[in-house]
Order: sequence, then structure tokens, then C-alpha cells
Amino acid sequence: MKHKNKSRLLPVILILAVIAILAVVLAPRLVSQSKVVQTLQTKERDKEIARLEAVMMEVKDKDSQEYKEAKQQYCLLKSRPAAEREEAVANVKEFLGMPDVPVEFTCGRGNTEYYEAARFAFSIDPKTNYIIEIHEAERRWGTKEDGTRWFDPMPEYDYSGRYTTPEAIRPVAEKFLTDHKGIFGVDITKMTYEFEGTKPGNFFLKWKTDDEDGKTKELVSVTITNGGQIIVYDNDTYDLAKN
Repeated sequence: MKHKNKSRLLPVILILAVIAILAVVLAPRLVSQSKVVQTLQTKERDKEIARLEAVMMEVKDKDSQEYKEAKQQYCLLKSRPAAEREEAVANVKEFLGMPDVPVEFTCGRGNTEYYEAARFAFSIDPKTNYIIEIHEAERRWGTKEDGTRWFDPMPEYDYSGRYTTPEAIRPVAEKFLTDHKGIFGVDITKMTYEFEGTKPGNFFLKWKTDDEDGKTKELVSVTITNGGQIIVYDNDTYDLAKN
């Protein structure tokens, strides 16, 4: 009986041995083929990017449909897949306090991605999804048939006048930046506060960190309305790191 069992197991062992040998032989080839496919895809992508760049250079009317379509395709090719941008979109919604607001991805260039929502423009670091900069989105305009001009609407600003002094507005800004530091990637509690000035309806504040030589290594600036709404945010730390 033992000899019969061994004879039955022998073909199975041989088959497993053949499979193991094939795996050892073919695996490197499959990996190599995969790399070739990826290389070809990258080359095709680079060719398409170059073609779109040429189209955008040739088209003189930047408001034309041809230019807009070329730019949209170019931006999508240069950016992360939509699934990888979900956290960035969530951060934009958190800043606005609008979980259902539509967020438009406008472009991705270099180390920055650009989004628009509620008529505000957002710059995002794609490596961290932190918000780098916020300001009013560019407003399009044109000329009507009667010769008058039309403009895109402005964002909704809160100029209710609840805060009238720098001392009153500072804790409002600090609370917002602290409560939402997860979307900014900065901790202003470890930075030095400075009041920069005011204009009708707006206050200008900043927080910074200097090194031992007095050189600024971290800098965050905001513009906040007298209603307590942050309408401009700028993390200059990214620019300082380049110098």
C-alpha cells in the first residue's frame, strides 16, 4: 500500500516541481514586460503632454473652446488621479464649512494643485494635501451687446462688523487655524504673532518663527473680515524653504 501511495504522489510532486521551475523562469520575464509596458505608457503620456503644450502655445484666443479643452487634458495628465485628490477636496470643504459644496480641480503644475469652490481659489500641496494658499478666484468678465461689461460674481463675504479691534479679532483667527490645523499643516501656537494692519472691513495678521540668526523659517499670513471670516490665507513657509 505504501508503494502505491508513493506512486500516486509522484506525478503530483513532478507537477509542482515543474510549476516552481516555470515560476522562477517566467517571473523575471513578466516583471520585465510590465516595466516595458509602463515605460511605453510613460512615453505616450509625455508625447501627449508635449502635443497639448504645443496646441496651447499656438492658440492665441485663451478663451476659446480649443484652448480650454487642451488645458483641461494637459492638467489632468500632469496631476494625480482623482482618487488620490479626495483628501485635498475634503480639506477645501472643511475650510469653507460646506460639506456639499462642489469643488473643481482646475489644474496641477509642479508641486502644486489648484482647486476652486464657492468662488475661492485654493493651492494644495499634493504630497500632504495641506492647503498652501487661499484667495478670491479669478473673476471672468466680458462685454455685453450694449457695450457694458459683465463680471463673475464675488464670493460671499461676512462684513457684519462683529469685531472692531485687533484684540477682538485675533482669538477668532487663532481658534479657526488651531481647530483646523489638520488641513493647513501648521501649528501657530508655536509661532510668534504679529498684527500687520487694517483696512476698512479687514484685518491683516501673521504668525512666524525665526531661527537663531533671526531669519524667518516659518510664516503664515491671513486676512480676516470684521465678521470673523478668513478670506485670504498664505503659508509662505513653502517659498521660504526654496531660498
